[in-house]
Amino acid sequence: MRKNLFDRKKELERQRIALLGKEKAIIEIERKERTRKLIELGGLIAKAGLDALDTKILYGALISLTGQKDNLETLKNWQEKGTLAFAKDSKNQDGVSLALQFKEKPVQEVRVQIRALGLRWNAIRQEWQGKCRLELAQALAEQYGGVLITLEE
Repeated sequence: MRKNLFDRKKELERQRIALLGKEKAIIEIERKERTRKLIELGGLIAKAGLDALDTKILYGALISLTGQKDNLETLKNWQEKGTLAFAKDSKNQDGVSLALQFKEKPVQEVRVQIRALGLRWNAIRQEWQGKCRLELAQALAEQYGGVLITLEE
C-alpha cells in the first residue's frame, strides 16, 4: 500500500511538471500574439504617416478617438476609409514576388532594411519572401551578398 501511495505521488508530480510546461508554452504563444499585434498596430501608424509625430501627440490623438469607438456611424466611416486606403495601396504596389536568401543570418540593421522592403521571413524555406520593387531588392542582395529569386504567381 505504501508503494502504491508513493507511485501515485510520483505520477502526480510528473503530471504537475507537464502542466507547468504546457502553461509556459501557452504563455509564450500569447506573448508572441500580443507582440505581433503591437507590431501590426505600429505598422498601421507608419502606414498612415503618423510615425513622425511625437509620441505624446500620437497618444493624445488616439485617446481622443476612444470616445468615438462606440459610435457605429463613425466606425463604418473609418472602415470605409481604411478599406479604400488598403485597396489603393495594393494597386499602387508595382512589386514582384520574390525570395531573398543569405548564406548566414544578416545582421539586425540589414534585417530591418529587408523588412522595410515588405519582405517577411519564411522559417520553413529559410528565406525572405514578399512582393517589392525588384531593383530595391537587387541592390540589397548585391550589397549584402544575398541571392535574389523571382517567384512566379
